[in-house]
Amino acid sequence: MPREMILLPYDPMWPEKFERIRANLLMIFGDLAIDIQHFGSTSIAGMDAKPIIDVMVIVRAIAKVDELNPQMERAGYRPKGENGMPGRRYFQKLHSDGVNHTQHIHCYEKDNPAAIDELMFRDYLRIDPDAFDAYRNVKREASEKYRYSPAAYTDFKTDCVNAIMEKAKKYFAE
Repeated sequence: MPREMILLPYDPMWPEKFERIRANLLMIFGDLAIDIQHFGSTSIAGMDAKPIIDVMVIVRAIAKVDELNPQMERAGYRPKGENGMPGRRYFQKLHSDGVNHTQHIHCYEKDNPAAIDELMFRDYLRIDPDAFDAYRNVKREASEKYRYSPAAYTDFKTDCVNAIMEKAKKYFAE
């Protein structure tokens, strides 16, 4: 069964789910964690989203995250290493169907540019209604066109994401 790119209307329970995840991650990461943030579409009130809670853990030393793989596995997460992004450690939690994802945990060291960009994108979508609408619309179109292709779904959104990031960088640089 292929993974589906199905969007759901915003669920006000997503922030509460994040808080439960955050509490569990704090027990695993302890002092290694500097900050834990909810990001991605489920963190943006009103945004349609795949029902996957994206969590960013900012850590003191990225290499030390690998030592937590056994604890993360016991908590139901699949360690995926960098998974294509140097300087990141990534974990997935799967739905009971064994295919679809319910949580993504992204670990970065403090000041990692990818982490900064992810949070800037989230924050900008929260304040710019035009960017919010553009992103929601491209997500809907991507979901319709590429329901069973996660890579094509992501690729389809790239131009929109890049345009929003340009605006966000200008806005937050001021």
